[in-house]
Amino acid sequence: MTTAQRSPAAAGTAVAELWERLGHVERRVRAAVALRHEGDPTPDDPFRGQYLTPAAAERVLDSRDAFLPVPDLGTDAPPERGRIAELAGRFGLTGPDVDLLLVALAPDIDARFERLYGYLNDDLTRRRATIGLALELCGLPGAGPGRFRFAPSAPLVAAGLVEVLEPERPLLSRVLRVPDRITAHLLGDDGVDARVHGLVRVAGPDEEPDGGPVTRRVASAASTGSGFVHLLDRGGDPARLAVGALTASGLRPLLVDAAALAAA
Repeated sequence: MTTAQRSPAAAGTAVAELWERLGHVERRVRAAVALRHEGDPTPDDPFRGQYLTPAAAERVLDSRDAFLPVPDLGTDAPPERGRIAELAGRFGLTGPDVDLLLVALAPDIDARFERLYGYLNDDLTRRRATIGLALELCGLPGAGPGRFRFAPSAPLVAAGLVEVLEPERPLLSRVLRVPDRITAHLLGDDGVDARVHGLVRVAGPDEEPDGGPVTRRVASAASTGSGFVHLLDRGGDPARLAVGALTASGLRPLLVDAAALAAA
């Protein structure tokens, strides 16, 4: 297992990059709030979202169909570099996938989004993005193919980047949550997930030998993009060789305790 090596300044760069991307999410939220305000005759009602008047029910019935495009709230170009781009590349995320991930992530970075999402959900107790709200903020209709980006086999969910909560609810009202480890990674933290402590550890400096010719050959093979290199043990220390080769490739080896994993 490997992760990319980071420079000391990487964390600060990651935070700046994430704030820039969340600025785009904020602009979309502002536009969505403005649209809600225009179409709501009682936007300042303190009990808004807790009851539905007959007039409000009529407005719901007259609202846009789930198959129609939603108002254009702006789109972002896919990131070309940084942790978000790296995450997208590793897990095969498209531009819309990244946008949906950032919408789900926003309340964990900036508490303002909790209240804003509560307003947009028409329920101040629901302070995370729902699937329906995330699709709306990304300009995707609720009954369009965008909803399948939250299917169990879709990259966002299959890779564990986004959790879909409350499966008993209709799909569009299910809440989205980004695991803390993913949030921490995007903020610049490369620590090992607490759930695998004792099973996985990061290779230390004493496990990173100087690169000899064999190490360089293995490093070259590991850099081909195949993702798998088989080392046949004929004496020596193949595990140490693998660590050195991965380090030389610019990767940070993660060492798995196979015995502890089997017993877990």
